[in-house]
Amino acid sequence: MKGASAQSALPVATLTGHIRDLLESNFRGLWVTGELREVKPHHTGHVYMALRDGEARLDAVVWKGTVATMRWRPAEGTLVAAYGRLSLYAPHGAYRFIIERLEPVGAGALDAALQALKAKLAAEGLFAVERKRPLPKLPRAVGVVTSATGAARRDIEAVVHRRSPQIPIILYPATVQGDTAPADVARGIARLGATPGVDVIIVGRGGGSGDDLAAFDTEVVARAIAACPVPVISAVGHETDTSIADLVADLRAPTPSAAAESAVPVRDDLLRLVDDLAERADAAVRRGLDRRAERLEGLTRRLERGVSFDARRRVLDRLAARLHDAARGAVGSRRQRLVAAEHALSAQHPHARLKRAREALSRARARLEALGPQPATTARSQLAVLAARLQALSPLASLDRGYSLTRRADGGVVRASSDVEVGDTLTTQLRSGWVSSTVTGRGEAAPPHEPESTP
Repeated sequence: MKGASAQSALPVATLTGHIRDLLESNFRGLWVTGELREVKPHHTGHVYMALRDGEARLDAVVWKGTVATMRWRPAEGTLVAAYGRLSLYAPHGAYRFIIERLEPVGAGALDAALQALKAKLAAEGLFAVERKRPLPKLPRAVGVVTSATGAARRDIEAVVHRRSPQIPIILYPATVQGDTAPADVARGIARLGATPGVDVIIVGRGGGSGDDLAAFDTEVVARAIAACPVPVISAVGHETDTSIADLVADLRAPTPSAAAESAVPVRDDLLRLVDDLAERADAAVRRGLDRRAERLEGLTRRLERGVSFDARRRVLDRLAARLHDAARGAVGSRRQRLVAAEHALSAQHPHARLKRAREALSRARARLEALGPQPATTARSQLAVLAARLQALSPLASLDRGYSLTRRADGGVVRASSDVEVGDTLTTQLRSGWVSSTVTGRGEAAPPHEPESTP
């Protein structure tokens, strides 16, 4: 009160209590319309949100008990009609609207504008999967567009330094919240994209409300990402937040830390890979050299075998020629011996001997006839005696008397049982014709005669 002393000053708790009584008694049973923003379910079951109308903002809450009875769950960006009362939260000295009933009215202006921008950019192909570029395997430098004092910068730097400390980070300290944020973020993307050595850019910030992330739902940022000459990773807010920048970027990361992990490899893994590739290359070279050495050794052996074979072949040719000459000589000698044997055998043949005897007899007869009748008669008598004796000695005469001439398969004459073996095939010449037989038994004495059968 004007003119009151300090002794009459009200405690803060008393003042806030008066204000709360005033608000709750005069502002109850109200219907308020606005666009839902920053809808945040709490782990207690309450749902916190804000109602926006242009630049005006009204914080609101739906208690857990009311949430359980609501048939319609609010979505951010929806224009709603909320029924409830005003209340003062004493610890913060701030008032808020306690919602007891919530009904949709239609799409809010901000949400409608955002959906229209998404449709426009999608029609131009900025969200198309085929325009997404792959990230470099080992970037020379990583560009980062974010707040210089934000947690996103610290997270990105920590991850990059842990995984690949040799890769530098080039930071563009941009304003990521407020009216100047969209243009500043777009400027940072363009500047880092033109910086030599920067092969990938991370654009983003930490989590926040819908209004805090609004800069990344603007057309200027979307077009800056699409025009960037190097791949861009978007890491805006938390994993549940999806902005237009996420849709245009070459890769959307759920958090700034995840973006850093996607941007750079683990150096130790690369070193192990290099060592492994070096070992594999060394092993491949050794295997190739071993194969070539084996091939060379095989060719050498084949060449040595070829030289040795030629020498041995010449020796073999000489031996073959000598063998051939020796064989020809032996065959000729044996042929001559065979001819001589044939002549000798022919001379001893009974026919040949008989022919010679007849010739001698003819010559003797001629000589006797030349001597006259008496000598001729005497000689004829002698010749007849000789002829009879000769006839008796002839094998053919034996055949006439019922005897036979038996020969083995080799032509030899069988004279005794010891000349044959059981199973030999024999040929027996008779007076008229011949027969063939097989030896089934032999002995020194004459075989017993079977008794004649009595008629």
